[in-house]
Amino acid sequence: MKKIISIFIIVVILYFSNIIGRNTTGNPLAASTMLTGSVLLAAYLFALLVKNIKLPKLTGYMILGIIFGPAVFNFLDTEKMQQLHFLENLALSFIALTAGGELKFYKIVKRLRSVISILAGQVIFVLVGLFFVLIIFADFLPFLSDLKDNILIGFAILFAGTAVSKSPATTMGIITELKAKGPMTDLVLYVTVLKSILLVLIFPFLIGIAKLYLMEGNALNNALFVDVMIQILSSILFGIIMGYLIIGYIKYIGKENSLFLLGVAIVITEISSMFSMEILLTSIVAGIVVENLSREGDRLIKSIEESSLPLYIIFFSFAGAGLHLDTLQKALGLTLFLVVMRILLVYFGNWAGAKVAKESTQTKQLAWLGFIGQAGIAVGLGLLIERSFPGEIGTTFKTILIGTVVINELLGPVLFKYLLVKVNEEGAEK
Repeated sequence: MKKIISIFIIVVILYFSNIIGRNTTGNPLAASTMLTGSVLLAAYLFALLVKNIKLPKLTGYMILGIIFGPAVFNFLDTEKMQQLHFLENLALSFIALTAGGELKFYKIVKRLRSVISILAGQVIFVLVGLFFVLIIFADFLPFLSDLKDNILIGFAILFAGTAVSKSPATTMGIITELKAKGPMTDLVLYVTVLKSILLVLIFPFLIGIAKLYLMEGNALNNALFVDVMIQILSSILFGIIMGYLIIGYIKYIGKENSLFLLGVAIVITEISSMFSMEILLTSIVAGIVVENLSREGDRLIKSIEESSLPLYIIFFSFAGAGLHLDTLQKALGLTLFLVVMRILLVYFGNWAGAKVAKESTQTKQLAWLGFIGQAGIAVGLGLLIERSFPGEIGTTFKTILIGTVVINELLGPVLFKYLLVKVNEEGAEK
């Protein structure tokens, strides 16, 4: 009861602060700071409430974000989200650094066949399968049935490409929350991180191919290839540099590591934004370097875990605020179709990959539960598409994509938690 009363008081304070703020000229920075603190506290308390009904804390953070977002109270409106976007990127960098630090090459080598087979199975089934499903069933689906053949092909390429994405943040969030450890935990994490890296590498090329169908007068050219390669290589190089910087600090100084890593995440976020590098790729590479090219990997993870809670709350609360329910209503039929087909294709892709790798029946039947959630990377791809296709095409795509993310991101943490509890890996890391 105390938690509910505390959340109610926070809502009342924010409500009247918004009224006063609309009628006076105040300091926007002060308002944003108060809002951030309020979100942190309210989301933390709300997550404790949902934990009582066996839901993951991440789900609580997201639901609180939806309540504080445009769907209900509108405390986190579009303008405030833009002002605080830096915090979201900072949290993503920190989480991706953790994911990279968990990518242990010696463990991957032991299960290389399984990781590659399941990764390939999911990418092939989802990317190719969803493309053909959309083409075949287009005449029976709202919005798609009205498209010309060339536009339909372009949309199918983009939908299928984004459907491959899986949120590393959701994966790390649940693993951290449950203190999970074991073969299933490792398998889901390794496939998720490698899939994210692969998607960052190939998605710009998918956009280039889609442009051939969606926009007249476009053709694949060397400039696109060069731009993409520069972006990828610069992100990897910057990640390597930051990785060695972290190694040097932890090894030779080793004091207040959490504070130093927060500074590293800020540097990665700012430099990546300034020079159009991929924050996700840079941070993952930095974590991989620390884990696999030094003996400081365990200290890296421990230091991050000591200060990660506020960043997880910020990332998933903001993700919830960005999941506009009105978007879901506009294309509910197509959205539900895409969600169901993606889940089925993830299941069959996982089953086929596990079958090829001669994995256990448990892995074949259950591992797919760890690959449903989508978050920042999917929304980021949607924004990239919107920028690449100005006007109705990009806006419509982003609207439908965010609708699917709403459902997948609410389902993902619940299903992954169920998986880890089912295979008895919850609380194994103690």
